[in-house]
Amino acid sequence: MTDSNYVLEMLNIVKTFPGVRALDNMSLRVRPGTVHALVGENGAGKSTLMKILSGQYAIDEGRIFFQGRELHPQNAADALNAGISMIHQELSPINDMTIAENVFLGREPMRAGGWMVDFPKMYRDTERLFDKLGVTYNPRARMGTLSVAGMQLVEIAKAISREASLIIMDEPTSAITETEVEILFRQINELRSNGVAIVYITHKMDEIFAIADDITIIRDGSFISTGAVADFDSQKLISMMVGRTITEIFPKTAVPIGKEIIRLENLSGKGFSDVSFTVRAGEIVGLAGLVGAGRTEIARAIFGLDAARSGKIFVEGEEVHIGTVRDSIRRGIAMISEDRKQEGLVLQRSVKENTSLAYLKQFSSRLKIDGKTERERVREMIQLLQVKTSSMDTQVSTLSGGNQQKVVIAKWILGDVKVLILDEPTRGIDVGSKSEIHRLMGRLAQQGMAIIMISSELPEVLGMSDRIVVMHEGRMKGIIAREEATQETIMHMAVSEPTAS
Repeated sequence: MTDSNYVLEMLNIVKTFPGVRALDNMSLRVRPGTVHALVGENGAGKSTLMKILSGQYAIDEGRIFFQGRELHPQNAADALNAGISMIHQELSPINDMTIAENVFLGREPMRAGGWMVDFPKMYRDTERLFDKLGVTYNPRARMGTLSVAGMQLVEIAKAISREASLIIMDEPTSAITETEVEILFRQINELRSNGVAIVYITHKMDEIFAIADDITIIRDGSFISTGAVADFDSQKLISMMVGRTITEIFPKTAVPIGKEIIRLENLSGKGFSDVSFTVRAGEIVGLAGLVGAGRTEIARAIFGLDAARSGKIFVEGEEVHIGTVRDSIRRGIAMISEDRKQEGLVLQRSVKENTSLAYLKQFSSRLKIDGKTERERVREMIQLLQVKTSSMDTQVSTLSGGNQQKVVIAKWILGDVKVLILDEPTRGIDVGSKSEIHRLMGRLAQQGMAIIMISSELPEVLGMSDRIVVMHEGRMKGIIAREEATQETIMHMAVSEPTAS
């Protein structure tokens, strides 16, 4: 018997994978016209539950009711036809197709007769959709030209365009900035007022309390609690999510700032111009700005992924010429990409193979790898970073997002790193893992490493940075000391036109 107060009821859901009971009698009830936050640590079972609802996984036990009828989704098409759309955390764009083709993939408007795609209509419909959402991308551009954040915005637009009765949003703001979040929240409020239900998965506490009506907490695949958002505060919510109290999400410790490690002088390249700043031993310098401000482009130039057009880079006072990633590694520069799955990990390989990948020469002699030394060093990294894995031989794709991120960090700090660039270091990971990675950043700073951190989360920038470089449309707006920085100051600089030099 279903309850007419709910648009969705998932009752006593069980899902088992080989050796793992991912969901254990988990239940979720969602009211129509509400935003329902589904929260828990990485690996708690949130995405698994939603993949069952959206037809990607078969159910083992339990029942699903949607709009008063029992639902048995066998695939994504069944869910879409029922009125359920999902924005996935892990994006899967078709990079060689246009943005409009990605938005309307599988439901392209056809010309009379139904034998040819009506491309002009597809582009017009995409433009109207983007105008409504405040998205400025050209629908005719190739999807592969967008950043991760851009792809995320397009995925959001795609889901909204389906006019579903229930939209699942799995970490929709993990790669977008405050301005884009405001656009998304306005659209969510409009959807809610039109009776659409939203299941909202996020690790960001401020978002939960800003947008949610109800909260359900899941831990280790099991139901923990549900209720109105007013029944919770952030500390209570975190404690119930992780089963323990986390005293500090941003455990910034005072570290003696040492000598200059890296200096940029008037560096220009793809997407940025005339950037100058230094980072000293023990210092964390945050790069802040909106999507498209040039933050990642600066990091890619420092690391040798893209060539700088002009300007200079100095490491420990010596000018260096970085043309390739190999050059940067030799100089002690490492970079952790914002997209760990595409650019940071070989998902089909083990934790050990991923950890030692960048520095195999350390363990090699005459084309032979010293397996014993390799395993010893990898074991040290696993213990140092507290990577939760049954074995170093476990395939890295099976780890949670937070532990995958730790493996990426381990891969780089295994070597002699002087400068560590972190691009969105806690994107898409839970609050417990965030705290652990922030503590690790503090320990690395204490060891004298110079850290450049790019983050779209202003609380993270403010909480972890000693100084903050603010970017706007590829140019520096200024550098703010930690004690002078506020969200308002950063945002004001980030949206203002650069000062003429």
